[in-house]
Amino acid sequence: MTDTRVSQIEFVPMAGDDVRLWLPESMAYYQAARIRAGDTEAQAAAAAEASKQRFFTDGVMNPEHVLLAIVCDREDAGWLWLGPWEEGGDGWWVWDVHVREPFRRRGLGRAAMRHAEQVAREHGSPTLGLNVFAYNVPAIELYESLGFEAASLHMAKAL
Repeated sequence: MTDTRVSQIEFVPMAGDDVRLWLPESMAYYQAARIRAGDTEAQAAAAAEASKQRFFTDGVMNPEHVLLAIVCDREDAGWLWLGPWEEGGDGWWVWDVHVREPFRRRGLGRAAMRHAEQVAREHGSPTLGLNVFAYNVPAIELYESLGFEAASLHMAKAL
């Protein structure tokens, strides 16, 4: 069996035009995830717009935040976006982590989350939080294996 694990991974800072090019793709994934989790298209679009207004004024990322391209063997494998939960706060949050389909199940998600912990510590954060939609069982299992615990649980029932 061939080892499909990563041979070289880098976390490369993104800024300027890279952020402006990345933002529509990221927000499209966010909207799709919210729809899959139960939002209507209008609710998902409103949530994405609110996120853009909160964190990306005029397409420029909040300066307290960190956006990194995940590069695997010199290929664009995804991204990691993290920063304070609230402006000026000390608790940090993984706002988005995405590993592109061809790179999944190769340890990149785990490496990205370990890197997120390191970045948060370097910024003096005592905690690192995240949100994961309940349908994303592989991500939940990864986060639990890394020591994350549920802090809140929303439940719904279709009627």
